[in-house]
Parts: sequence; structure tokens; C-alpha cells
Amino acid sequence: MSKRTEAIAMEAYPPTYTTVKRHAKSVQSELVDTHKPVRAIFQQGYEQAEQDLALTWEDVNLIDSILIDMQDEGVERYGGLRQYYEEALKRFNEIRKK
Repeated sequence: MSKRTEAIAMEAYPPTYTTVKRHAKSVQSELVDTHKPVRAIFQQGYEQAEQDLALTWEDVNLIDSILIDMQDEGVERYGGLRQYYEEALKRFNEIRKK
């Protein structure tokens, strides 16, 4: 797991220690981080979400195709460059949902 994801998980679930008694030949106790299991699950979920949201080369190809199709319409039709790219992104998201 990446250090960045680890840091995010530590911030979300900082270590919380509690004393746990162990029963063996002699009664012992140790400090245990109770957030450790939850933190591990959080990290796995976070990394899976990053993978799910990452653009693939197919996504970039689709965006490129959308921009080529929109090229004839011109940026001015949308009121500026930002609106032009927002429309391309809207079209991409609509196609991606299908």
C-alpha cells in the first residue's frame, strides 16, 4: 500500500490503544491498537476507489473523439474554453454511464 494512502488512513483512524489481558501460564497484558483492523479495511477501500476512478487509455481516446467531434462547433458556441471542456466532460460522463 502506498505511503500516501497509509497517511490518509492514519488521519481517518489514528491509533487508539487499549490494554488487553492475555491468559497464559501467567496473566499478561499488552497494548493493542484497536483501529488497526478498521484502518486496513479503509486503506483497501480507498485504493480500490482510486483504481475505479482512474482514467484508462480507452477513456482518454473517448475524450479525444468527443473533442474532435466538437471541434467543428467551435469554442465560441459554448461561451469560452472552460464551458467547451465542461461540455466535453459532460458528454464523456454520459457515455461512461451507459
